[in-house]
Amino acid sequence: MRRVHIAPTLLDAQLVSDTLSDLGIPNRILNVHAAGALGDLPFLQAQPEVWIEDDAQTERAREALLHMQAVSISDGAPCPRCGEINPGNFLSCWNCGGMLGG
Repeated sequence: MRRVHIAPTLLDAQLVSDTLSDLGIPNRILNVHAAGALGDLPFLQAQPEVWIEDDAQTERAREALLHMQAVSISDGAPCPRCGEINPGNFLSCWNCGGMLGG
């Protein structure tokens, strides 16, 4: 097994896992329940991680993750106030709180 993604949230890990599964890349999410141990565990050891089961699929999985990231960024819009890229469905900027769109 090989780790291919460290997720900021369990939702993000699940989206990555589902995408890899759709591509036929068997995977697992580790640290699913580790958030409850924050304070006893260092923050970085409690984040959800996506691991693929077949090391031979590593390059394919990483390419899929890069594609996901590129699509996510290209679908976004810059905030007119601070310039931060926000997903297209946001009404306000996640970074500064400024209104997006018109």
